Amino acid sequence: MKSTFLFLFFFIATVAQAAELKTEKPVNFDFHSAQVSQVIQLVYTEALKMPYVIEPQVLQDNRNVSFRFDGSKNDLHSFWRTFLDSLGYVVESRNGVDFVHTKPGEEKIEQSLEVFVYKSQYRSLSYLVGLLTPLFRVGNFTVNRAVHVESGDKASVNAPPGSAAATIDQDSDTLIFQGTQSEISKLKKLLPQIDIATGEVVVKAVIYEVTTGNTDGTAFSLALNLLGGKLGVSIGVPSDLGSAITFKSASIDAAFSALSGDSRFKAVSTPRLRVKSGSQARLTVGQDVPTLGAVTYSQGSSQAVQSIEYRSSGVILGLLPVVREATIDLTIDQQISDFAKTETGVNNSPTLTKRELSTTVSVGDGELMVLGGLTQDKNSDSNSGVSFLPDFLHVKNKTDSRTEILLLLQVSKIEKQ
Repeated sequence: MKSTFLFLFFFIATVAQAAELKTEKPVNFDFHSAQVSQVIQLVYTEALKMPYVIEPQVLQDNRNVSFRFDGSKNDLHSFWRTFLDSLGYVVESRNGVDFVHTKPGEEKIEQSLEVFVYKSQYRSLSYLVGLLTPLFRVGNFTVNRAVHVESGDKASVNAPPGSAAATIDQDSDTLIFQGTQSEISKLKKLLPQIDIATGEVVVKAVIYEVTTGNTDGTAFSLALNLLGGKLGVSIGVPSDLGSAITFKSASIDAAFSALSGDSRFKAVSTPRLRVKSGSQARLTVGQDVPTLGAVTYSQGSSQAVQSIEYRSSGVILGLLPVVREATIDLTIDQQISDFAKTETGVNNSPTLTKRELSTTVSVGDGELMVLGGLTQDKNSDSNSGVSFLPDFLHVKNKTDSRTEILLLLQVSKIEKQ
């Protein structure tokens, strides 16, 4: 579309310059992916410069064309009639006025159009129409709207024609297609192949908060050593694995039992979710804490109004699986947070302390994944002894500890019945 507008600008400027110089310079132009309706109006207005009447159906032609014309070698009127004839249009001149309309034979196509009604079985109409529309040249779908809404959003059902709301997809289960017999036959073959059930998965997860000392290594390496020993699998060198690993032949229940014997592993949450492919699941175990929001002033009043915003804290797990033929793409958002008394920032509003993990991984059906890496170090100093004694007689202790969030995740496909 951008190239079309650029050409229109240079084309009009060239014609205007030629008119100012009053030369007989031939008209040359080159169109790239321009709409037929725009090309017809432009050529008549700027090149042919003669009265014209264009049929409404021609003005609705949104097909894109590309062509080049050299006025020094060809006659514009002859070329123009041949060009329109190739598009299915005819030019009739009456008293110096060109009438552009469809060929009489093209009207038979309009009369032979048939209507096909289909009720979607599994997929949304916007999904089906978006895939199928480019495959049909003559026929069209009645639900082909300009703006697509996300799942869960509401669209106006009784929007007045011509309004902005009328361009938004409606939540419907009926598809209406008007086209030729061959197009309808083609559509009937395609619909059973694309209107199929989306995959579903069962997600099992265990969220651990692991407390270790600085000399114990990471919780990720500890978990791998425990799982490798009790599940009987060879893991390799933990340092080469980063912060994620998958087990192909292990269950999350067996992994949970293997880690439950170590007091350093504290299970914070054990969610079980069933999620549809392409849909987002969110689990929150915690509380909504009121925090101070924006300060506003009513019109004509000097009194401030303080708003309150509720923010979630606790264990928050967000999952978005996309089921494919061979793998499952999984977007994970994991957060563990809590509120504490504010020491910096806004007074009387608590401070949110959180540890968050966001990643996208690909796993096989039934694979067990271990994710780590969210670490927090804590240092505490203690001093014991009688206050009036010198410092060298006091007992000083320094404790270094580390807490890390570990996520065990197993995703299994639900077999279609």
